[in-house]
Amino acid sequence: MAWLLMSLRRSELTRSINDHTYEKLQLTRQLRRLSSFSNAIGDGSITPSEIASLGTDLFGDALDFMGYSNEAAAQVAQEQTDYYASAYDSITQEQYYNNPSIAAQAELYFDDTGALNTERMYAKFYEEALKEFAEKYMMPILKEKEQEIQDKQNELETLVESEQAELQQLKQSISSEIQNSTIKLS
Repeated sequence: MAWLLMSLRRSELTRSINDHTYEKLQLTRQLRRLSSFSNAIGDGSITPSEIASLGTDLFGDALDFMGYSNEAAAQVAQEQTDYYASAYDSITQEQYYNNPSIAAQAELYFDDTGALNTERMYAKFYEEALKEFAEKYMMPILKEKEQEIQDKQNELETLVESEQAELQQLKQSISSEIQNSTIKLS
């Protein structure tokens, strides 16, 4: 009769191991999607096709990132464009072409004729601000989420290992119990 109770426990352990293994698989998938999200925003922006590939659990986060990063980058880019436009607006064309230190930096902001190109300035500052937003604000959050998932995976791995050890011992006990309980005909 003891082997019957042990068989029930064996079934319970088998189900538990399967559940925990499935949960580990789900966490691995989630970790992969987080990694894809991190890679997607590494350059500071995310495309609609990248958002669609992330899965439903990160869809909202990706849309939030897109909205917040765009808003923050636009504000920073406009402020920097205004500042540098006023700073470089006072530089004469002769200073621009004859001073190497100014020319090296200013060639990013002037077109070939020496006229100030605020659109190019804005685009450059916008791109830099997107990258900075991703690095400073989103990446630490994603790294923390990744660490939480990895910790949970480690917990589950330890749990599965202990349950498998118990299951193996239980199988041996059941086998011994059945062998001891059999009727021996002489």
